[in-house]
Amino acid sequence: MRLKTAAAALAASAVLTVPAVAATPAAATPAGPAACSTYSNYVSYGASCGGTGSYYAWAICQNNKYVSGPVRSGGVWSYAYCSNVGSTLRSGGYTLV
Repeated sequence: MRLKTAAAALAASAVLTVPAVAATPAAATPAGPAACSTYSNYVSYGASCGGTGSYYAWAICQNNKYVSGPVRSGGVWSYAYCSNVGSTLRSGGYTLV
């Protein structure tokens, strides 16, 4: 019985000695791109994102080459052209930067 009482007392004191953690507000994060729209055809992939963040479109071409468009922001379209490397589009996407 003595061991159980000591363990209970130790557990109770541990609970009492744990400092309370006050909730702190999260740091404000800068607004990034909002919703993004995409476009593709047989030779290019494009992206346009709202908000204030930056982004660029990229594509993997049928000849296994990677191409990327310029970094844009504010809803301006970024296009990656497989036609610049003599190929057609296999897949594409965009990256937020």
